[in-house]
Amino acid sequence: MRQEQRTFAYRKPSKPLLWLMVALGCIWVMFAVSVNWAGAGQDIFVLLAGDSQAVLSGQLWRLITASLLHTPNSPWHPLVVIMLLFFFAPTLEERWGPKRLFIFFAASSAFAYAIESVGYALLPEVANRQWYGGMVIADAATVAWAFSARNQIVRLFFVLPMRPLVMVGLLAVFHILLVIARSPYPEGMFAPFGAMAAGYLFCDSSPLRRYYLKLKLARLQSEVQSLRKNPKKRRRSGGPDLRVIPGGADDDDEPPDKSMLN
Repeated sequence: MRQEQRTFAYRKPSKPLLWLMVALGCIWVMFAVSVNWAGAGQDIFVLLAGDSQAVLSGQLWRLITASLLHTPNSPWHPLVVIMLLFFFAPTLEERWGPKRLFIFFAASSAFAYAIESVGYALLPEVANRQWYGGMVIADAATVAWAFSARNQIVRLFFVLPMRPLVMVGLLAVFHILLVIARSPYPEGMFAPFGAMAAGYLFCDSSPLRRYYLKLKLARLQSEVQSLRKNPKKRRRSGGPDLRVIPGGADDDDEPPDKSMLN
């Protein structure tokens, strides 16, 4: 039987997610003003931006802080990231909660830019040494949403109906075309593919999650079997031995005479 198709429904972002989007916009405005108009802030930007050689030398914080930065001379870079998070991240937050969603963002950023750093070590003439941008977390969120909403229909540009996995395919083709054209991309050449891989590996239907759930189920089954074989282990560890003391009134007994108290 054919599964029911549902149209993608917009969900309002929560306060933590809204604060993240506001922070991304404010960080861009701060560096855009300082770099373009005050001639300052370049040193801080370079310290937080990604650098493959620096990462390979141990400066691992760049794997996460780089996703908070965007091109100072282009407002479209942060706007596209914020728009993608605005539409697709709330669904993930509803399923996972804010804590897991933000861990997902950090892990996706670190994974994607680690791929870019390794790519630079292997192919320095192709990969970027410097990289930054939040498209890695936006791409990861889009892919994770697509694999968790396979039976839904999303309208591209609010007009063209499309399945979520078709969107993932178009996104992959777009990044492949950028590599073929050697187009300068702030996030690098390999990081976008790492972000898409992170979105799949860290989503609910990923093989990593299935393997984790199997291990958890096996551990719980082992604990149940252990309790069945040794019933004494069911007692609370460190707690006193409790037992029922016979006595007291039964339900059928008449209530005591309290007339003498009046």
